[in-house]
Amino acid sequence: MKKTFLFTLIAIICSCLAGCKTENKVKDRSDADKMFARICKLTQEYTEKLSEASDSATWAQVYNEFEDKLEKISFSYPPDTDLLLTEGQNDTIQNLLEEIVKVKKAKIHDILHPFVECDSLLIEDSIVMQEANSEISEAGDKVNQAGASRSPGN
Repeated sequence: MKKTFLFTLIAIICSCLAGCKTENKVKDRSDADKMFARICKLTQEYTEKLSEASDSATWAQVYNEFEDKLEKISFSYPPDTDLLLTEGQNDTIQNLLEEIVKVKKAKIHDILHPFVECDSLLIEDSIVMQEANSEISEAGDKVNQAGASRSPGN
């Protein structure tokens, strides 16, 4: 009976000690570094491919490939690997993604408006809107003048 009690007591103490074991707070960042390198390489490669796309079908295919490969990279590492990236690595990835978005916008503009410069579209649209607004106000003035000349007091 004493042996059983002693054995049970030792088992309980070992269980408690195992439960109180501290976790290793130092995490391995090697996967995060590998993921960072792959994302940077992929983004730079597809930024170039996207800028070289000659038509909308090619552009769409290249951009879809980029999104698929980026997703595969993200899911090829353990969960929360991206949380181990440093602030500098996150900033670099953000800058690279902003660059690919700029190229994407420029390419869309080139495909949709091949003979018009991007900046001149805004100016042209503004001028057209100003002209339309002045025509509307002139028409309104004419209606007001016509209504005033027909009023019974004149």
